[in-house]
Amino acid sequence: MAHYYPDFSDDSDFTDDPEYDNFKAFKQKLENEKNKTQNSAQRVLTEEDQRKTLFNALSSGNIHAVIKTIEHGLNINSDVQGGWTPLLLAASFGNPELTSELLKRGADVNLRRDGCTPLMMACNCPKNTSPYKKSLEVIKQLVETGANVKAINRKRMTALMFASNNGNLEAVKYLLPLSDKDAEDNQKWTALFWAVNNNSIEIVNYLLQEGFTYSSLDIRNNSPLDIAKNNDFHAIIDLFPKEEPDVISSIIDSCSYTFEQIFEKLKPGERPKFFLDICNILCGVRSEAMIKPIADKDIGLFKFLSISDKELEGLGVKLPFQRKRILSGIHRFHKQPYHPKSLHVVPLNETYSNIDMAIQLLSAIKQITAMDACLTYIMKNYNGEDLSKADMEFISKNVETMKNTIRRCQMVTKNLKQKTILLDSQVKPVDQITKNSRRHRVPWRKLIFSCTVLSLIFVYRIIK
Repeated sequence: MAHYYPDFSDDSDFTDDPEYDNFKAFKQKLENEKNKTQNSAQRVLTEEDQRKTLFNALSSGNIHAVIKTIEHGLNINSDVQGGWTPLLLAASFGNPELTSELLKRGADVNLRRDGCTPLMMACNCPKNTSPYKKSLEVIKQLVETGANVKAINRKRMTALMFASNNGNLEAVKYLLPLSDKDAEDNQKWTALFWAVNNNSIEIVNYLLQEGFTYSSLDIRNNSPLDIAKNNDFHAIIDLFPKEEPDVISSIIDSCSYTFEQIFEKLKPGERPKFFLDICNILCGVRSEAMIKPIADKDIGLFKFLSISDKELEGLGVKLPFQRKRILSGIHRFHKQPYHPKSLHVVPLNETYSNIDMAIQLLSAIKQITAMDACLTYIMKNYNGEDLSKADMEFISKNVETMKNTIRRCQMVTKNLKQKTILLDSQVKPVDQITKNSRRHRVPWRKLIFSCTVLSLIFVYRIIK
């Protein structure tokens, strides 16, 4: 069956129709827009227009528009906007297709923006912008094209640090063999610091397994573990090796006694150990490791200050340089002159408490112990050689000085003993409450005396 289609090429039949006039106007408008678009496409774009077009194409990921703009003659390494080159933008968006096209056309992989390379931009690309898998493709393309993996920005950060802070584990695994794992930025942070700071548990675990130093300190004297503790990153804290107990600190704490404990532990005629003073001397000569052996042998201050090389060896100090270091420290200690001002003094106008008495007593005992040890040290280390007259006079003078100091210390001890007896003989403390505390006693003697005087004056006036 045939169909008839009318011929509308001739519009003479519609000239009187107003709707047709509207249609003709609309058709003419479309033709004008089409011609305008064609003329715009044929118009030569300026370099500034090309940059804007390229920036928009890169931002939207339009590969065809990017290629077309570059083919029109725009330099592929030019600044399209705010210091961004096409490759920097493509890497920051984690777009492997764009990156590949730009690298094929000769984009420079080491051009920077604010000190950051395209590789750093790709490592810093967040997961919500582009999946880590695509960012890794960009990273591999850049590295294979010659990107400098060890390059640093103005803050001395590397690509590995950016990847660690961004949480891109696969990028970290790829970059680590090519990077310097001991590299530090301006605040002395390594890649491990940045991974901890971002709470990237998997990356922290991986870096620790790869042997990253977890005890290093930054400019604020914080370690990666300190940063995790400050931010309450408990999962990361559990990844670090457990801290070994500080043996030396525990020994020192166990030897720290109050005045009551010191005097309670002493037997009649026994001196205090003064072990904390031994620890101070050992720390001063950088021999802290010897604190434990000496504490195990229960060595007191007198024996330590008069010790010999053989006795030190018997205590477990096997290395000669360690013994020499300790003995030289003891020798320098004995060379210092003693002075009465080293004893605790309370001015006359101030209150004298039981604490002051205990401090003075221990100070006097410590001084006597040190001087006694000094004389013993001299006798032990005297090798029997003939001394000159000047040496003998010098020794005699020092011995006499020590004797006088000991006498003064004995006088202080005697005065302290008398003061103790006086304090103990007090009837009761001032603040003690007794059964007579509330009773008001009448001063009968004063009252009788006052009445007597007043009576005599009254009688004298009457008689007169």
